[in-house]
Amino acid sequence: MQLLDKTVEMRGSQILNMRSYEAVVCQRRFMAAATLLAWLAVIPLIIALATCSWCIIDFVNTDNENVNVKLGTLGEWRTRKNATSETIDWIPHFPAPPESILRLADASMKHFHRAQAALGAISVFLLIATNVLALYTFSEHRFVYKRLCAILYVISGVCVYATIEIVSQSVDEWRDDIINQSSFDSFDFDARKKYGYSAYLAFGVAATCILAAIAFAYGSHKQKGENAATVDLEIEDRPIHTGR
Repeated sequence: MQLLDKTVEMRGSQILNMRSYEAVVCQRRFMAAATLLAWLAVIPLIIALATCSWCIIDFVNTDNENVNVKLGTLGEWRTRKNATSETIDWIPHFPAPPESILRLADASMKHFHRAQAALGAISVFLLIATNVLALYTFSEHRFVYKRLCAILYVISGVCVYATIEIVSQSVDEWRDDIINQSSFDSFDFDARKKYGYSAYLAFGVAATCILAAIAFAYGSHKQKGENAATVDLEIEDRPIHTGR
């Protein structure tokens, strides 16, 4: 509790302007809440990347079987059902998908899956690194750190959202391949495509990143002179002159 009072509430600091101090405390509380949410968001992001429910597609194949495909980062679950039996197959995307699956044998589809996995991994590491920087801003008060943190949270959110879009675009690529190969365009994968819980978890993480970015951008006002909240903030936000 004493640590929170010192880092968030800035208790014990010499106050220069009470009005500015009260505003800064509100901003730092918002930043602290956003940082906590961002740390918690790491868990659903990892869960989303480890599960296969980013995009779900139901269709009927040429053998008149009902097919359910659940796309994931590392692979996909495919369920084929007919009048007499039901078959569930796990199809890995790495290190290489089975050559018997014509859709995954296509080079462009491999690039989609590799891009999704790479961007997902980048999102996790970037979010954790940004969260560490966010904690650092509560002990080092210079405004530039908060603005950098806000920018990195935006980038993290964009990376997570881009991961979702890659999955969606891979379905469109799948449909285009079928049209080009069979000249059959009556089936629309988009009409049967729906997001699963993995994608919704990722949407929540992206929204949390944007919220955290807003919190740190809101709290990154430069403290100047007699309008500064405390002596510490005024000193740390003074211009730094480099050179001789």
